[in-house]
Amino acid sequence: MTNYLTMLALLSYTGTCLRLLCYRRGLANHRLPISLVAWLLIVATGTSALEILLDHGRASFGETAIALTLYVLVHRAQGNVANIIRGIE
Repeated sequence: MTNYLTMLALLSYTGTCLRLLCYRRGLANHRLPISLVAWLLIVATGTSALEILLDHGRASFGETAIALTLYVLVHRAQGNVANIIRGIE
């Protein structure tokens, strides 16, 4: 069971990190605080994925649930962190 949870967390972290990295703001305004939050999310999810990939950690049920929830939120907002913070419309 732990291996399935770890694999699901790895895929969730990787998908979230890649979606945030591939975000294009287009005509949206640049806001520094939102950009910093996005950068922190990219670093945190990328680091977590690398830790799991390099076999330095195992994911628990709670960590996997958080990773999966973050993945769903980021993909519903199409990578726009501002939409996650203020609520997806």
